[in-house]
Amino acid sequence: MKQSVSLKGNKDGFMLTLDESASFTTIIEELEQLLEHLKTEAKKTDAEEEKKEIHLEISTGNRLLSDEEKKEITEKIKNNSQFEIKKINSAVITYEDALAWQQAVSLQMEIQTIRSGQVLQAPGDILFVGKVHPGGVIRANGNIFIIGELHGIAHAGFEGDATAVVVADFHTNAQVRIADNIQIIENQSADKEQIKKNEFAYINDLHILDFESLDQLRKMRPNLGKVTGGLKSWVQQ
Repeated sequence: MKQSVSLKGNKDGFMLTLDESASFTTIIEELEQLLEHLKTEAKKTDAEEEKKEIHLEISTGNRLLSDEEKKEITEKIKNNSQFEIKKINSAVITYEDALAWQQAVSLQMEIQTIRSGQVLQAPGDILFVGKVHPGGVIRANGNIFIIGELHGIAHAGFEGDATAVVVADFHTNAQVRIADNIQIIENQSADKEQIKKNEFAYINDLHILDFESLDQLRKMRPNLGKVTGGLKSWVQQ
């Protein structure tokens, strides 16, 4: 008879595999039996061994456990063994998680005007066509590409991604932010331009917001342009 619960050791600790085709009731019954067996075996070791925590990873295959099921399994293991659960892995994700991931890796395109006090936010990369007025904000968790005028704030890597970039016309008065770094752009005179068109902002090796010509973008960020979005890309990762 096929076991619904199997435990194997690995270099980091142990892997507990749950049969995706078995009922949850059967899994719980077999888990209790396994934990009882391990408890009996532990009594044969010395007291110091019993105090050691052992890392445990749980694999559910194509089964997606509910929060209640995760809680029940976690409590049984915690209360009846020395195992410390580090991770619960599944080969499937919820529809909501899949949708959030797809939005995060896809390029969002917006054609509009952002006026003072308005905020446009994207979960991933954004291609913005239009004008950002002073006091307007465009922010993205990924990269920002602007075709138009930037007079307000462009904040890329909003949730802390220091590898994000901002591509824009940096001639205008504006503020550029990447992760926690901020640079205020002042309108440059024709004879003293430090920041030119066709450049992008990024965080350099010294963790300082810097600017570089666009012909260096592919070299410095080789993965840009390779994200296609969609669930197929996620499966292949």
